[in-house]
Amino acid sequence: MKPGLLALIVLVLLILPLVAGGCADEASETGLSITVADASTQKFAVSIQGDDVGYMQLDICDHGTDSLLITQTINWNMILMGNRRDIEMTMTAVSDLEFNLGRMEMHMSDGSADIDIRAFRQDSILITEIGTAGRVIENSTVIEGDYLPVLVDLACASMEWTEGQERTFQSFDPASGIILSSTAVCEGYEEVPLLGDTVNSTRLKLSQMGTKNTVWVFEGQIIREFEEGLAMDMTRVPPEQGGDIVANRDLYEVFAVSSTPIRDPRSTESRTFVLQGEIDWSQFQLSIPGVQTASGCTVTVSNDVPDDIVPYPPVVPQELEVYTMPESMIQSDDSVIVEKAASLTDGSADSWEAARRIMSFVDVSVENSPTVSLPSAVDVMENLRGDCNEHTILTVALARAAGLPARICAGIVYLNGSFGYHAWPMIWVGEWVEMDPTFSQYVADGTHVILATGDLESQYVVNSAIGRLSIIELDTN
Repeated sequence: MKPGLLALIVLVLLILPLVAGGCADEASETGLSITVADASTQKFAVSIQGDDVGYMQLDICDHGTDSLLITQTINWNMILMGNRRDIEMTMTAVSDLEFNLGRMEMHMSDGSADIDIRAFRQDSILITEIGTAGRVIENSTVIEGDYLPVLVDLACASMEWTEGQERTFQSFDPASGIILSSTAVCEGYEEVPLLGDTVNSTRLKLSQMGTKNTVWVFEGQIIREFEEGLAMDMTRVPPEQGGDIVANRDLYEVFAVSSTPIRDPRSTESRTFVLQGEIDWSQFQLSIPGVQTASGCTVTVSNDVPDDIVPYPPVVPQELEVYTMPESMIQSDDSVIVEKAASLTDGSADSWEAARRIMSFVDVSVENSPTVSLPSAVDVMENLRGDCNEHTILTVALARAAGLPARICAGIVYLNGSFGYHAWPMIWVGEWVEMDPTFSQYVADGTHVILATGDLESQYVVNSAIGRLSIIELDTN
């Protein structure tokens, strides 16, 4: 029984390009595999909590007279719950001379799953195509304004700053297909080392969806970047530096949430916890009617076997219909998923039995295999492997395909002496009930504390808790 590491997905997304439209032309049929001389290379050694994990490299070169070709590559080695993974990502983008993007392509792999993303602009619409399991998922995002940089930190490095100055950028996350807001503030100037020299850099604070990165820049270059919650450090190294990096620390243990001892953690009895840390709890969704209540940062988990069970197929209340709809990575309208959902739920006596049948299928059929990729229901259905994220997204997709409202829960769960970041589904069967196919639980135990529900955009808020959260259980007896 292994929870997935939701934080690891977010971690990878932190480094992925923040994409926006700048040029109106479509990507060429030949793609972006163009060789251009005189590339400007910025290479970084990457560590997490002081443990070296690999390299990230930026190559910037001329692409004609008024555009740039930007290539970003990541090669990381990580240990996830005892499983070692080599993570590779390549992004290639064409932008104007101010890093305003026209089109991009990205490939990401962790050795067990692959994902390809392509984005380009058509007038004021940004089209994103996500390729997974032999299918292409298309998203359209309306762009407001003219400037959305390929990489916010790279764009900031090219700008002039005065102390205290603040700028706000729109930025596009290709992983979720959403446009986010990023804020950069100039904190001042600082002498920092750069490849054997010392330079007077500009120190910026970049904030986006709960993450805070300190970035040191100098004459169009990124010198160093540090993310506070993850303690992820990227420092400049010579372009020729390389070699294999072997991580030493399991990231599930690194990001474990300290807590008081929890007795009988797999029990479904009601529990009350106090969440502690320098965290803005107003951003979080801590009160979920029927399963979790909150007063400030004191949370009571009251998940239990449902009493009000409706027949199957259910008559879904209008306000819950949104939770039966497909989403970009929850492809509940895919023919394979629809067919599997129908076969699993055929003849169910009521909605609770239908939900249990779906959860049992995912529990038994999906191999527990920690991954660092973007979870996609069709991909999980194709490969039948993954961690809690894959178990959850397939369960939600099958439930929605069967006509049962279903949501993704993101939060923490107690395992092996500490809390860790986790994802699990919640299904409406007349009332909401949390289930956990990763833990083989029809009713998720009382240590499942929800911090957010919904898609990747909703889950980004969890970033602001990583590295800052601790928890105490209150004795209510």
